[in-house]
Amino acid sequence: MTDSFRPLRLTMLILSLLVLLSVVSYGWFSWKDVRRSVTQELHQQNATFIDQTETFFRLQEQLLLSVGQPLVQDNRLRRSELQAALDRLSGTVPQIRGLAILDRRGELLLGVGADVAPDISLTSSDAITQARYTEHLKLGATFVDAGSDALLPAFLALPDADGNVLALVVALYNVNGKNSIWQSLQRRPGTRLWLLADDGKLRYAYPMTGGILRDLASSKVDSQTLGELRQRGGYGMSGDAFSLSLDGEPVVVQTQLLPQYQFVSAAFLPMSQMFWLWLGKVQSVGIVVALFLLVALLVYRLIWLAGTRLVNDRVAAEGNLLKLSQAIEQSQDSVVVTDSNWCIEYANRRFEGDVKQDEARLKGVPVTNFSPHDMLRDDLSQIQGKVLDNGSWYGERQRAGTAQWYEFSISLVEIPDSDNVSFILIGQDISERKAAESLLYQQANFDSLTQLPNRRRASELITQALEQAWNDRAEVALLYLDLDNFKQINDTFGHLFGDQVLIRVAQRLQQVLGEDGHLSHMSGDEFLIHFGYASRVQIEQQAGRILEAFRTPLQLQGKNLSMSISIGISCYPTDSPDVQGLMRDADLALYESKRCGRGRFTFFDAELDKRMKRRLELEHQLPLAVKNGDLYMVYQSKNSIESGEILGFEALMRLDCRALGTVGPDEFIEVAEDTGLIEELGRFALRKGCEDLARFQAIGGRSLTMAINVSVRQLVDDSIVSYTRQMIADNGIDPTQLELEITESLLAENLAQVMPRLEQLRALGLSLTIDDFGTGYSSLGYLTRFPVATLKIDKCFVDDLVKNANDATVVRTIIQMGHALGLKVVAEGLEDEAQWRMLRQFGCDIGQGYLFSKPLDYGQAERLLQTTAKIPLLRPAREGH
Repeated sequence: MTDSFRPLRLTMLILSLLVLLSVVSYGWFSWKDVRRSVTQELHQQNATFIDQTETFFRLQEQLLLSVGQPLVQDNRLRRSELQAALDRLSGTVPQIRGLAILDRRGELLLGVGADVAPDISLTSSDAITQARYTEHLKLGATFVDAGSDALLPAFLALPDADGNVLALVVALYNVNGKNSIWQSLQRRPGTRLWLLADDGKLRYAYPMTGGILRDLASSKVDSQTLGELRQRGGYGMSGDAFSLSLDGEPVVVQTQLLPQYQFVSAAFLPMSQMFWLWLGKVQSVGIVVALFLLVALLVYRLIWLAGTRLVNDRVAAEGNLLKLSQAIEQSQDSVVVTDSNWCIEYANRRFEGDVKQDEARLKGVPVTNFSPHDMLRDDLSQIQGKVLDNGSWYGERQRAGTAQWYEFSISLVEIPDSDNVSFILIGQDISERKAAESLLYQQANFDSLTQLPNRRRASELITQALEQAWNDRAEVALLYLDLDNFKQINDTFGHLFGDQVLIRVAQRLQQVLGEDGHLSHMSGDEFLIHFGYASRVQIEQQAGRILEAFRTPLQLQGKNLSMSISIGISCYPTDSPDVQGLMRDADLALYESKRCGRGRFTFFDAELDKRMKRRLELEHQLPLAVKNGDLYMVYQSKNSIESGEILGFEALMRLDCRALGTVGPDEFIEVAEDTGLIEELGRFALRKGCEDLARFQAIGGRSLTMAINVSVRQLVDDSIVSYTRQMIADNGIDPTQLELEITESLLAENLAQVMPRLEQLRALGLSLTIDDFGTGYSSLGYLTRFPVATLKIDKCFVDDLVKNANDATVVRTIIQMGHALGLKVVAEGLEDEAQWRMLRQFGCDIGQGYLFSKPLDYGQAERLLQTTAKIPLLRPAREGH
């Protein structure tokens, strides 16, 4: 029997050698195939990277050029417009971390966003030099900022009208983390990417590991390696990958040049990674060969057990088939096998359980007779065509009138040596998943409180409306709504009550709007409405209906809430062509409605845009003006009505800055109030007023008074008392000669808050004056409580005093009332002798206005005192006049 097996052993040995030879050959060709595949992938990686890099920086060059060039006029930089342009660009390009303007020496002029590193001129001196002599963008050395972000600076020359370099625009681009330049670049797992400058220094690396990020400033390749990378690379094309040692590690590298920026792009894969790729490819073959050799070595030992082995193999096969059958039976999915006519040949237990049928009654019955496969009946022929063409089909179906969803997967099974086919259908109930997806969509796009579309969904809806309006050549109105004094409701009744108010407000807005527009809840007490319109009148009518609806008190939990609403309106395409611009314009118009008294609507227009831009510029320049000493005081005399003698001055603040020129007090005081600078301005006025009062009193030894305006914000802070005391002591003035003026309307609104400070200030010995009396909430009640010494009649009553009997009556009444309460009365805005004579007749104490003096700087006021110290300004009234 041994001899009979010798040919078999020889055959097995030859077959084993052939298999080994085949394995070696397969391994060799597999290695070549893996290397070719890696070369192609590295080439594609490089090509994509180079294309994206060129495209990005070409666009950035255009953007930076468009920012700078139009703003250079008359060989000088227009700083305010340039700063605004930088702000816009910084908000437009998410990859920009910072923008700045450098002068010709590389020193910082303007900036926005991330701070430009102090040594940016040193680390990127070559790029700055090159940028001075070319019209194109030049890239500097990548550096790491304080937040551990890698930033790549780009420089662009900003020429003047003669072509000479006036300044440099520098942009800092994020090259790692979120919003980086190459964030969207698709990279193969394991592949690494370096971007090298012509000096071998690293500009960008993927992945940007902690070690690379830490040593980014010093990371570079040696000149020999850089030369080889350059020699093997080419612009727009590249050769095969080659082996090299990078960073001490053997790699397969493929390079490409980017000559415009003098960069070399190197995409590489470690040899160890390529080895594992090759091993994964040949692993299955190796296992098969190893098993085959093992079988070859054992076959001659097992030949006597051939019969038994056949039996065991059959049993094992049957066992495997049983396991497979049990696995299908235990599946939570419905599994069905049908013939080419969609009649059931096999169905697992889940299918049988669902339809409550036994296997014998299922066979030969069309699968579409049973749920959920009956939902496929209407388009079964189309599905069959797709399965026959593509080999499979996938789809989802919802049961009409229910929340039930099913997904179906159908595969084609071809029967060998036959024209017949079978289909395998797998069905799964995905109702819970669909419900979860619906819930997530609801949470992401709708406000949980009002169930209205949220800010994100509103932006999508408005975008759709604008696209439709563009196609139809139609117009769209955007109404930005804000509840007036909603914070007071929250503070008084609590946030839960406030939430219920918002729900009722949303319901009322929806009732007013009906089907004529779309309502969204932006945040807090802000709502947004957009709708198409044919005329401006239509918008005004809609806004008017909304205002009218809120004139009716809102009843909630037994309370009648009187509410008003302010509206800002912008229009497409008149005001802006995009969603963000429309919302910004409507928000500006809303701010104007709030500023003008609330409970009204305002349309956005170019004048409003210009005014708001000036306000933003003033908000930016005001702190600089305070720091640079651009604020100064002027003084307007206060004269005796009886004799014309100068009794004192009112200190008035003025602003004259280099960027904006002369700015009126009404304009910059309002900005100071809103930005919190009013306290610093108030301290400046108090300090200068006290200093100059001491100097005025030294002229001829006269006793003069000084009136200084204070704001309510100053009066709610205890520090005003100590600061005033200090100024009185430092300048050695009599506190009785110092007057503090408070506007009547602001005083009435905040009397309870400021009363403690008023009492403390009065205790210092100074006097208090109510400014603009008669224009606010005049009340004898608070006059008796308020420690006031003087009433100041507003200019609006004095202007028409002679011609208007009603104004004359008001003025005479205020004077009589003031005297009855033991108060002095000052009339401001006095401009002619007729007004003076009537005020003298009424018994007014003091006058202030151009009849006596315009506001004067210190030197002019000093000369006024010297020339009129003992000379009355006015001649006595003549009889009959």
